[in-house]
Amino acid sequence: MPFFSSHLKFIICDIKNIGSDLQFLYSGLQKDFTDFLFLKRLRNNFNRFNDLRKYFFKKYVYTINHKRIALNYFYFSMCSGLSGAILATMIRLELAYPGSTFFKGDSLRYLQVITAHGLIMVFFVAVPIFFGGFANFFIPYHIGSKDVAFPRLNSIGFWIQPCG
Repeated sequence: MPFFSSHLKFIICDIKNIGSDLQFLYSGLQKDFTDFLFLKRLRNNFNRFNDLRKYFFKKYVYTINHKRIALNYFYFSMCSGLSGAILATMIRLELAYPGSTFFKGDSLRYLQVITAHGLIMVFFVAVPIFFGGFANFFIPYHIGSKDVAFPRLNSIGFWIQPCG
């Protein structure tokens, strides 16, 4: 039994030492976090990001200003135009080098890309620029009003455009 009692004493002393080590560590952490400099910076950065997020959503997503909606149409048309330009580049590469890596001789995929390119360029680039962008930007000034008749309907009309 003396063997177990000596080991038990050692374990109890070790537990006491661990407790004192944890208390020392906690006091050190408490001393380090009294100024909360890191946490203050983190909170300030988070608040700044949250304010920018609210600003972005209020300015671009929930807008009822016809000029901002017209710019949204232009931005959307630019992004769609880039995807249409990528498709056009693929078509031109296939025409320049038949059997290229994009289509691997598959004529059906080539026809699908041509069709997708045409639909994107007409319905997601040309129509939004002319009927969405220019109309929202210039028609209210042309008829002498400060804004469009139904601004929220105008805004939802833009946001359902990508779903079309």
